[in-house]
Amino acid sequence: MGLKILTLVMLYGNFTTMGVVAELPKGMSADDVSEVKAYLVSGETRKPVHNLARVGGTDLFAGSLFWLEPGTEYTVEVEFCDRSGKLVAKERAKGRTRSDPVIPDTPKSLYVSPSGSDENPGSIDKPLKTLNAAFAKLTPGTTLFVREGIYYEGALIPPKAAAGEGPIVIRNYNGERVTIDGAAPDLIDAKWSTADGRIYTTPFAGKTWNVTAQDKKTGKYYRLFPLETKSEIDTGKSDGKTFKQLGFTGAYHCDGKNIHIVTPGGDISNYKVFVSRFTEAVTLSDRGHITFDGLEFGHFGRGDWGTAILMEDSSENLVQNCRFFYCNTGVWVQWTSSNNTVQDCLFVDDLAHWHFTYAKNPAGYNYHEQIETGAVYTGGRYTGRGLVVRRNRMEGLFDGAHLGPWVEVNSRTSETDFSYNTVIDVADDFVETDGYSRNVRIIGNVMDRSLSGISLAQALDGPTFILYNVNANCGVCAATTNPSDYHYEGYPVKTNGGPHPDIGSGPVFFYHNTSYTTDPDSRAFLVKGAKWRIFVLRNNIWCGKAAGFVCWRRSLSLMDWDWDDLYHEAGAFMDVGKGRSTYNTIRDAQARLDVLKHGISADPKFVDADGGNYHLRPTSPCIDAGVVVPGINDTRYNGKAPDIGALEAK
Repeated sequence: MGLKILTLVMLYGNFTTMGVVAELPKGMSADDVSEVKAYLVSGETRKPVHNLARVGGTDLFAGSLFWLEPGTEYTVEVEFCDRSGKLVAKERAKGRTRSDPVIPDTPKSLYVSPSGSDENPGSIDKPLKTLNAAFAKLTPGTTLFVREGIYYEGALIPPKAAAGEGPIVIRNYNGERVTIDGAAPDLIDAKWSTADGRIYTTPFAGKTWNVTAQDKKTGKYYRLFPLETKSEIDTGKSDGKTFKQLGFTGAYHCDGKNIHIVTPGGDISNYKVFVSRFTEAVTLSDRGHITFDGLEFGHFGRGDWGTAILMEDSSENLVQNCRFFYCNTGVWVQWTSSNNTVQDCLFVDDLAHWHFTYAKNPAGYNYHEQIETGAVYTGGRYTGRGLVVRRNRMEGLFDGAHLGPWVEVNSRTSETDFSYNTVIDVADDFVETDGYSRNVRIIGNVMDRSLSGISLAQALDGPTFILYNVNANCGVCAATTNPSDYHYEGYPVKTNGGPHPDIGSGPVFFYHNTSYTTDPDSRAFLVKGAKWRIFVLRNNIWCGKAAGFVCWRRSLSLMDWDWDDLYHEAGAFMDVGKGRSTYNTIRDAQARLDVLKHGISADPKFVDADGGNYHLRPTSPCIDAGVVVPGINDTRYNGKAPDIGALEAK
C-alpha cells in the first residue's frame, strides 16, 4: 500500500550549509513520530545525512546540511517514521545554496575625499568632501569610492537599492585607509580644565556611552568606564571599590553640560580623547543590496544600543574587509533582515579586563546592556534568516557575538551560520545562542580566553549545531583573576540563566569540538542550574584541571553522550548534585550511567596546548577513536575512523 500522508519540505541555503525544514504530515501528531530521516539525493543515489529534530513545541522538524558548494542545487528527501519505525510519509525538495558574494561592477561611480568640496560633482578629479553629501547623491547602480582620510560623521542613511535597479557599493578607493569616526573632533585634542591634575573637565552636552583615550606616545587605546555620578569621579571609587580594583584604566561622567574624565594615568594632554557623538555610523532601514568594503569604523555608541552599522528590515547586504574599533556594537541586525553577510572583518575593543560583577550589573546603571552585544548582534525581535558571520576576528570585546532573538515572534527557523571566526580575550561569552536558536550553526571557530565559551542560556527550540570548534582557556579572564571580583567558574558551555530555564535548551548537537584550558580550577564540563531537552555529544574532547564533568543539579537532563574524551587531571570523573552522586573513574560512570559507553578518559596529547596548538600527536588516544555521524564527518576523516576533537590528524 502506498504512502498516503505527504509533508511539505522547505530548503533554505546559505553558502556551504542548508536548512531543511519539514512540516508535520497531516493526520499525525508530533508524539506519533519516532524519527525524521533526511537524505541527499543525486540521481539514483541517496546519501543519509543528519536526522531532523523537532523545533520546540511547533509542528516543524528541522536540520542542516553541511560542507556544500556555493551556488549549487541540491535535492533532499525527508522521511517520517511512526513510533513503530514504519515509514509513513516522505517528500523531496530542491534548493540552492547562495553563491559566494562578489562586489559588483556598477555603471555609475561617485567619489568623496577630505580634500574635496561638497560643491563638486563627485567625480574622481572633483570629489565631494563629506559622506553626508555623497550619500545624498547615491543612487542604485552606483559605487561610492571613499578616498583616504578620516570622516567625522555618522547617522548616514543610504538610499534604497534593489537587485533589479542595481546595487550600491560603498568602499575604499584602491586600498586606501578610510576611517569613519563617530567621535567629536573638537574634543580629541581639546584643552581640558583641571583643579587637581587628576580630574579633567570640558563642555559636552548630554551624555555618551562611549569614550576612549589613546596614548599619543605608545598608540595604545583605553576604553573609559562611564560612571553614574560625579562623586564617583571625585572619590576614585564606585561600589566601595577603587578604580584599580574595578580594573578601570580611566573613567568618565557626563553631567549634561560637561564631561569629567580620569585618565589612564598622567596628564590628559598625553592622550587623544575620543568622545562619541553619534549613536550609529550607518542606518539601513528597509535597505537592501548594499555592500560595505574596506572601511574602518570607530567610536560609535553615544546613545542607547549604539552600533556602527544598523540593519533593520534590510536584506541581501554585505559587510566585508571592514575594521571596527571601540564601537559599542559592530553590526546590529534586527527584525525581518535576511541573507546578510559579515565576513573577513576585524572587531577590536578594550572591555575584557574590567571587574566582571560591576561591569555586568552596576546598580541602576545598566552599562552592560550597551556593550554586552558583541561584534555582531541579532536584536530581540529578529525574525530574519540566512545571517552568515564568517572568517572575522573579534578581540577584547565583552561578548563575541549574539545569534538568537530573545522574543518568539514566529515559528520560522533562522539558518544562522557563525563559522571560522577567531574570538580572542572576551569578558564573558565567546558566542551566545541565548534566545530562540532554530537551525543555528557554530562551525570551525577558534576561540581563546573568556569566562564561558558557548552560551546556550537558553538555546530554545533548536536545533543548534556546534561543530569542529576549538574552545580554549575558558576561565582565563578578569572574572576569575581579579582578586576583588566574585570568583566565577569558567566553563566551555554555559547552560544556566537566560530565557525559560524551566524549559531549557535543545535539541543541541555537539560534534568534534576541542575544549582545553589552563585555568587550575577548571572542570572539563560544568553544568550549574538549567535543564535541557536533549544534548547529543559525539567525538568531542573535554579537558579539566580540577575535575571532569560536574553538575550542580541533583539529576542530569537527557544526554545522548558517547565517543567523547573526558579528561581530568584531578578530582572525580563525574559529580552530580554537588557530591550527591560521584563517579571517580570512567569505568564507574559507564557501569552506573548510560553515558560514554564507547568514550575514553585520557590525555589527548595535543602538540602544544599551552602554546595554542591543539592538533593531536601521532600517539594520541583520540586518533581513530571516534564514530561516524552521517552528514557530519562521513567525508571528513583520514584513518580507520574519525578522530576525536576538532582537528583531524593527517
